[in-house]
Amino acid sequence: MQTQTAATGGDQVAGYWDRLSDEELLRISFTTADPENLEGLVLQVPAARERPFVEFAYDFRGSTRTMIRCAHCKYPNHLAGFVIKTDNGQRFLCGHRCGAKIYGADFAHLHKDFSQARDRAGYLRRVQRLKDALPAFMQYLVQLKRDPAFDLFQRTRQELVTNMPRLRAAVQSVIERSGGTLSIDEKVRHFAAEERDEDRYERQMEEWRKETVTERKKLRREGREPDKPRKPLYTTVSRAIGTISTKTLFSTATGPKQVIDDIAAQFANLADDPVKHMSTADKLAFFGYRGKQDAEGSQWRVLVGFGDTSNKGMANLLKQVGILLDRLEEQVSRLSELTSFFQPETLSAVATWATAAKLAGTYTASVNTLVFEHEHGKVVAARLPPEYSVPSVMGIERLRAAMREGS
Repeated sequence: MQTQTAATGGDQVAGYWDRLSDEELLRISFTTADPENLEGLVLQVPAARERPFVEFAYDFRGSTRTMIRCAHCKYPNHLAGFVIKTDNGQRFLCGHRCGAKIYGADFAHLHKDFSQARDRAGYLRRVQRLKDALPAFMQYLVQLKRDPAFDLFQRTRQELVTNMPRLRAAVQSVIERSGGTLSIDEKVRHFAAEERDEDRYERQMEEWRKETVTERKKLRREGREPDKPRKPLYTTVSRAIGTISTKTLFSTATGPKQVIDDIAAQFANLADDPVKHMSTADKLAFFGYRGKQDAEGSQWRVLVGFGDTSNKGMANLLKQVGILLDRLEEQVSRLSELTSFFQPETLSAVATWATAAKLAGTYTASVNTLVFEHEHGKVVAARLPPEYSVPSVMGIERLRAAMREGS
């Protein structure tokens, strides 16, 4: 770690945390549950010539614990603060707002040294857990890539696109324009319009009655006699009949399998160690070159690796691996769109809506099947494969848990 120094009473503040190796940092606890009973605790702030460092932090806010005495303020007034230690072993407690009152601007350096050391220990633990968990995760990826759900998803998706092209375009348009709400137009009685027409007739008749018999005859000859109220009157309204939430099933987005292949290759580049645990056949299946399609998913590529062991480098590694896991889970979740589409309520709503929208024929829903009878007589169908099952994301959850802060 880069040494941070600050002047206190003319002396340099010791860079205690900077002198410790990574192995030593990993053996240290940076918090204490009992700050008032630590060895060497004094009640007064030691002389300024001592060379202190922040040794522990504590935070009991939100608990029922009694207030802790601050060496600077000289009375119990805080629940969150620091244990500060001098080179001769003396310790004292100060509230989280009092460090700067004791050491002025130098406390920022003391606190930064402590925070960087604590952060580094946390990053080191999380990165090590990531390394330890990678071999099992790589095996999970191998099994995930082999899962038949991906091919079944693509095959059924292609059936829908090929056999019902107008449905595909119309559904995707509805998803983009109205969030997937399926609506049909219905002809209904327009009672408000009927009432307005009644009012119109009554007003005209009131004027008609004021006219003389001769004038009425003249108006009749001219076709200007009041028209009787029209009933019934109708209007067309849009009625929602269901919702379709398959955001990518009918889109032109890259298929889940290709995206997962791309993400899996990035995990392989994290380190050589996990790859050593794989068989030759697994390596070939996992990393085999597939020509131009290897570059097609470049938008999912993230630059990650174990080479940069700085705090910033490890933080970036953990962040990027987290992003890859999120994207990987998104692709597995996409597979559930197929089962969602073939749910009875959704399928029935789609069939009713598509038929009403006159998408080139009649659509009928049955168990896990959508049948389309073309207006020219051709009948085609798309079915949910009976063996279709969305794979587990347990492997993703385990790796995510392994590298979680504080786990």
